[in-house]
Formats: sequence, C-alpha cells, structure tokens
Amino acid sequence: MPDDSLPAKGPGRAGNGNFVLSEFVVKQVIGNTIEENVPLQNATATYEQTGGAGANPYGKWAVAAAIDGDAKGKTWGWAIMEKIGQPHSAVFETATDLTLADGATLTIALLQNLDNPNHTIGRFRLSATSSPRPIRAGQSTPPNIAALLAIAADQRNDAQKNELATHFRSIAPQLDPHRKQLAEIENARKELDARIPSTLITASVQPRMIRVLPRGNWMDDSGEPLTPAFPAVLSSVPASEARLTRLDLAKWIVSPENPLTARVFVNRMWKLVFGAGLSRKLDDLGAQGEWPSHPLLLDHLAARFIESGWDVKQLIKSIVMSDTYRQSSHATKELRELDPYNRWLARQGRFRIDAELVRDNALSISGLLVETIGGKSVKPYQPPGYFAYLNFPAREWQNDSGESLYRRGLYTHWQRQYLHPSLLAFDAPNREECTADRARSNTPLQSLVLLNDPSYVEAARAFAEQIVRNGGSTPRDRLNFAYRRAVSRDIKPAEAEVLERLLQAHLDEYKSDAAAANDLLTVGAKAAPADLDKSELAAWTSVARTILNLHEVITRN
Repeated sequence: MPDDSLPAKGPGRAGNGNFVLSEFVVKQVIGNTIEENVPLQNATATYEQTGGAGANPYGKWAVAAAIDGDAKGKTWGWAIMEKIGQPHSAVFETATDLTLADGATLTIALLQNLDNPNHTIGRFRLSATSSPRPIRAGQSTPPNIAALLAIAADQRNDAQKNELATHFRSIAPQLDPHRKQLAEIENARKELDARIPSTLITASVQPRMIRVLPRGNWMDDSGEPLTPAFPAVLSSVPASEARLTRLDLAKWIVSPENPLTARVFVNRMWKLVFGAGLSRKLDDLGAQGEWPSHPLLLDHLAARFIESGWDVKQLIKSIVMSDTYRQSSHATKELRELDPYNRWLARQGRFRIDAELVRDNALSISGLLVETIGGKSVKPYQPPGYFAYLNFPAREWQNDSGESLYRRGLYTHWQRQYLHPSLLAFDAPNREECTADRARSNTPLQSLVLLNDPSYVEAARAFAEQIVRNGGSTPRDRLNFAYRRAVSRDIKPAEAEVLERLLQAHLDEYKSDAAAANDLLTVGAKAAPADLDKSELAAWTSVARTILNLHEVITRN
C-alpha cells in the first residue's frame, strides 16, 4: 500500500518507490520442530513490471516468480516499477484444500532477496479467505452487484436477475476460453479498423458565394449569385425550399423516380454472368450509348431491383435461376451465322475469365487456394527486378510467405505505377482511371505466363501431386481425374494419346536429368513431397502445366 512516508509514496522502500518480492512462503508449523510447506498456485497480481526485465526468465517481473521456490533464481520476483505510488495486490491460491492440524500455526514469510537491500515492501496487509471460488488480484464485487446480491433471490425482478447473470458471465472461470476468443476477435477488429485509411473532413460554416462569371472573368464579382440545383435535363427532381446539398443529389441518384442507376447496375450484373451487358456500352446508357438488345427485360429487372430494396443477392439469384442463364454455351453452325455475338441470348455466353480469376482458378484446381475472407493485402511472386526503377529509396519486391501466397487475387497488393505482369497479360486495367468494361484479348503471351509464372508452375506441381496420389494407378485414369478436376469432363481418347506421349517423353527426360527435375520441383515456396518419385512428379507437373494452359481452363463455358 502507498504511504506518504515512503519514497515516491512507495509501496517499496527503494529510492524510486519500488520493491521486489522474491518469494512468498506459507508454512504450517506444528509444535517447535515440524514445518510443512503449503504449496501455492495460480499467482495473480494487479500489475507486473515489464521494464528492466533483461535476462529475467519470465520476461517480466512476474508474480509467478514469487511461488517458484526460487527455481529460476533468488533475485527474480514480483515488482511494480512503472506504477509506483499506487495500491497493488497479489493473490496466491493453495494448491489443495488447507486443513490445519490441532495446535498448528500458519506462518507467512515474504522473502526479498534482491541485491539492493532497499527493494523491500514498506507497507502491506495480509488477508485470507476460505472462499471456494477462485479469486484474482484486483477482482472485487462492484457496488451495484453487491447491492443486488443483498436482495433475497425470490425478491429480485427480471432486470436484476439479468444484470447478475451478465456479471457472472463476465467473471465465471468456465467461460474464460470464450472470453479469450471474444477478446481476440475484438482485437482483430480494432487492428482492421486501424488499417482503414481515414481523411480529414471539414464542414463549411457558411456556404461560399458562387456567381455567374461575366465573360468568364473570375475577378469580376458583379455576376448573378447562384444556388445549388439539379441540372434542368434531369427529370422528377423534387422541389425544395431549403438549400440543396450533395446529400440531396445522392438521394436522387437512388430515388425510385430515377431508374437510371438501377438500369446501369443491372446491366453490369448481366455482363458479369453473361459476358456482355444487355447494352454493351456499360459506361454510357444515354443517347450516345448502345440501345439495349432487350429493353423491356432491362426495365423489368431494374424495377424489381429497386422494389427489393437494392438487394444484389436477389438480383443475381433471379438471373442465374432463369432458363436463359441455364442454357448451354454450345452453338450450332446455323446459330453462329445468325447471331455470332449472341445478342439474342439463344445460348449461354463463352468468354475468358478475368485476370484475377485466372490465378484463383489455377490455385483452386491445385488445392492451394486459401479462401480466408478479409485481411490485409498480400504480395504474390513477381519477376526479379520488379522494383528496379523505384528509387529514393531503392527497394526490392519481397514476396509474402505461407498462406498469404495463395490468397485470392482480390487481396493482391497493387501499385498503379508497377503493374503485375501476369495480371497485365490478361488485360487487368492499370487503375489510373475507372474501367467499367475490361478488354478481352487472346495472345501467345498469356500462354507463356501460364507456363512459366512461378504461381502457375507451383500450382501445376501441387495439381500433379493430387493427380499422382488420387488419380488412380494408370496414366489414363490419372489423366481422366485431371480433366474432371480442371475442366469438369472426361478426357477424350485423342487428348489422352497426346498427353500420354508428353508424359512419357518428360518422364524419360527427367529420369536422365535429375537436376532438371529438381529445378522444376523447387519452383515456389511450397516444398515438394519427399515420398513421391521426383522424376514421375516432375513429368506429371509438365502434364499439369499443359492442362492448366487449356483454353477450357481459363474460359467460362
């Protein structure tokens, strides 16, 4: 306990008010000769000093050191340096029920063996309890709870019972794991909130005067004052006597009287699931855009979208459960001649998936994809010299490790001036401006990326491991397994013959060149399995690279 007579009010006698309790010893003394140590456990304290821990085996001046029997050194013990001048308490539980023998005396010794003899406790108080409930240092019954406990149980109302139950849940030892889990979740949420960028926003006390500029001269303030208003071309603008703000504009954008927002959004969702919008001009549904192929359908979906409360999930569900969506993407020769671009939706669309999904798909097929939702950005593999032109200071790209290497492309770290080469090859935009509609190209460079980018080589090796372990005992069975996993169909005989020849050629090559097999199997951070034959695994990796390069793998059919 602190005291004005002690240095810095104590509670220790050291010049800084600190103390070190080396050992807390409880003994049962019977007569003049028999002494029995009372074992202690679960020591807790209101505070434990962290500063000056140095070589302290506990990593801090922990109260646990006061009941370790000096197993880790006599000089270590409990201290409270950072919080001197304040009351502190320590609680020590007996390891077993304590029963005193007839005529026995309970003695308590506070050993303080620090080299500095002044580090002793200047003022203290000892208390004991027979309570069967575990007690922690600093734990006391709040006055409001004590008042409720004083009320007879049969006289407490529902609110009082709920308050007592809530307090019990906050201290019950059996709920410690749940409270710990909840605390971890809260800390994770706080860390996530701390990573969200924030900006300083100021509010205008008095709106600035805006005038018509005579002949465009901004120095001439003789023009007519203006007030915020909607453009005259906009229809169904609500009348208002108050000064309009940007909030009024935002409300009008999502107003039921303004169908444009819903039409634009529905058109983009249609493009997402069919490969092209009902109007192919995604960023302009005005007079200069393309007239929708099915205007009534667009209006119907937009109206339902607004009526549903802008429910995106319901919108997508209504589209994907339609007969139009569930059509085959296979087209007859006659249909291709009549409608080469599928504007009349007589078949399902067929298009290459977006850049981020190409990598996600390969990782999913291989079993490497980590589907954890949320979290910070991750850094996948990049070619050497990726940051070669980044100076002041010069930096090098550092890949992530562990699961971060295999997270979805949505979480990839992005810098507009340093585009990811593999994403750029598949037409990912540079994000210097908003891009509503990505271009889709088909180039040899994309095939080279799928063959040589470390992400895809590593995915191919993991895919090959699955093929060898789970695909069966014959090459044909394994190839069929690979096709089912990669393109959701059985392999055709002609395809199987080609891949079997490729497998045999690479198997012969890697058996005669173990170094080449090892080079292939060591691409990426994930170690190759030690229990599989390296030559065989390398050969199947080559086959897996070929399968992952098929247009069916990167095409949405």
